[in-house]
Amino acid sequence: MRTVCAALCIVLVIMSPALLSCACGWIIEPIRLPGCTPAVCQTKCLDYAKKNDLVLELFYCAKEDVCMCSLVHKKRLHLTTEVMGLADDAKDDNGTFV
Repeated sequence: MRTVCAALCIVLVIMSPALLSCACGWIIEPIRLPGCTPAVCQTKCLDYAKKNDLVLELFYCAKEDVCMCSLVHKKRLHLTTEVMGLADDAKDDNGTFV
């Protein structure tokens, strides 16, 4: 299923130069990058991911001047009473974390 989803996202990106958010949760971002190399492409994708609070899943040079970044949203853990209890247990008598 994930392979089909990735293939669908790639096809959609090729058809449209805009930022796409696929149904499977991936975000595909094409970045214009003259003389695209894997190392430079990875750096640009990591920068983009960091600026937009995303996680880089995949990067590749689609053409000589286009770097493709496949990104997903960061998974956030919800604070439950168990997590909050563990946080309280980690505090010392002064209220600072040990």
